[in-house]
Amino acid sequence: MKYLLYVSALLLFISCNNKDKEKPLTYEDYQLHAANMIAQPTTSGGSTLYTMTDADAGLERFYVDTKQIVFSCLYTKLNDALNKLAINKDSVNIQLPNEEKLEPNAKVSFEMSARNLKIDTSKIIETKYNNVTYHITIPQMVGFVTMKSNLRGGAFAVTPSGQTMISHGVAVAIKGEPSLADLVNQLTDKTKSSEVNAQKLLDFVTNEIEYSDAEATSGGETIKRPDEVLFTRNSDCSGKTILYASLLQQINCKWCILYYDKHVCIGVAGNYKPKNVAKILLDSTTYYVAEITAPNALIGENYWQEKRKAEDVEFYHIPENGTAIIDYKTKKPLEFLKKTVSE
Repeated sequence: MKYLLYVSALLLFISCNNKDKEKPLTYEDYQLHAANMIAQPTTSGGSTLYTMTDADAGLERFYVDTKQIVFSCLYTKLNDALNKLAINKDSVNIQLPNEEKLEPNAKVSFEMSARNLKIDTSKIIETKYNNVTYHITIPQMVGFVTMKSNLRGGAFAVTPSGQTMISHGVAVAIKGEPSLADLVNQLTDKTKSSEVNAQKLLDFVTNEIEYSDAEATSGGETIKRPDEVLFTRNSDCSGKTILYASLLQQINCKWCILYYDKHVCIGVAGNYKPKNVAKILLDSTTYYVAEITAPNALIGENYWQEKRKAEDVEFYHIPENGTAIIDYKTKKPLEFLKKTVSE
């Protein structure tokens, strides 16, 4: 795990304060957040605009300060796009090319306020995997963005060496988050033990979510929400850790986040019998290392060989004990910065 800060649109959700989390969301909130997500297709799995609206159009610009959106489409599909994107078509500024006769494949652009963006809050957005499908609605997506569906706590902690590290725990979903609870129901068997189901969830994360070298070598820390990891189908150890922890939240399983030098993963409590064991004792509980980057990884199996040992952990976070990130050597909690990402 890298301790450099990579402040991007992926991290804007961390700047929400507790008052924002308690504030009821309005249709206008859904419109603005939907516009933001449409403007970031790399974190929403590609053609977010079509997925949300069924409109055969493209986003050209989203002006965050004025909340104005510019779309484009083929001239022959303009009327259909306006019907699907605009609440009030009369308030849309259509910019036609300076030609007397438009060709069928001519491209036109149109601008409107984000408050005129038509959003179907009941629409279910699907991401299909081999044997399961992730279902989520726009309000549920906004729940992640506004931190209403995430664990709470400080976003940035200061290490004993004075470096700033990002708490992965604040991006982990709460128990009962609807979209993830549904996914976990598809992946697990309620008649089986928590150990069996925890392994099924790890199988999904290690085999269905591709490891992203681009994120790992970006030069900073990229934090994705669990829904973003599922949309894009890839992430580095940070995103995979956040997704796996979010899935474990939906079953009866005790877990923790383990922070190593340039790596982060999950520890799972339970009755596991790996051949080459990787485990660590934290606060009187034994946690077996779940290496989220190794395909077909088994909980508690050591895939690091000589690279690192389980006891090389630098910091850990046990969510059921609160929001504190604990220094493994001193057993003292790290201090959190009282600042937002923008600051």
